[in-house]
Amino acid sequence: MDEAAQRPPPPGPVPADDARFMGEALAVADRALALGEPPVGACIVHAGVVLAAEHNGVIGSPDATAHAEILAIRAACRAVRAPRLDDCVLYATVEPCPMCLAACHYAGIRRVVFGASLDDMHRLTGDECFAPPPSALELAGPVRGDECRALLARWAGALPPGRLPGQP
Repeated sequence: MDEAAQRPPPPGPVPADDARFMGEALAVADRALALGEPPVGACIVHAGVVLAAEHNGVIGSPDATAHAEILAIRAACRAVRAPRLDDCVLYATVEPCPMCLAACHYAGIRRVVFGASLDDMHRLTGDECFAPPPSALELAGPVRGDECRALLARWAGALPPGRLPGQP
C-alpha cells in the first residue's frame, strides 16, 4: 500500500479559505503548464492576503531549485522584507518535496496545504519533477571544521541573546 493510500482523509469538509487559496495555486500552475514547466503552483498567505504566488521554473531558469514553493518563499520574504514568514500558510498544488519542506521550516511556515501527493507525481512522471533517479551522494567532512565552527561562533556571538537570525 502506498503512502498516499495510508493517509487518513481530512476531517470534515475542506475549509473555504483552503479551497480558495488552492485555486490561486492552481491558476499559477496552469501558467507553468503553458510555459512547458511542470504544472506545480504555490502561494503563500498571511491573514487572508496572498503575499506571493509562483509556479515551477526548473526548466526555463534552468535551476534545479526553482520549485514553486521555493520561488514563492523567496517572493514572500521580499514582500515582507524579512527572512521569516511566521503565521503564513503555504498552498501547493503538489505535496512539497523534502527541499521545499526544509525551506518552509527555515522560513517559519508551520502549515502547508497541498493538492496532489508526491506519490501522484511519481506515478505520472516516474520521478519527482523530471529529476534523474537518486544516485549515491558522498558527504565528506568535517574539513577544517574548527575554522568553520569558529566562524559560526563569531556570527552567533554577535546576535543579541535569545534572538534568532532574521528577527528584528
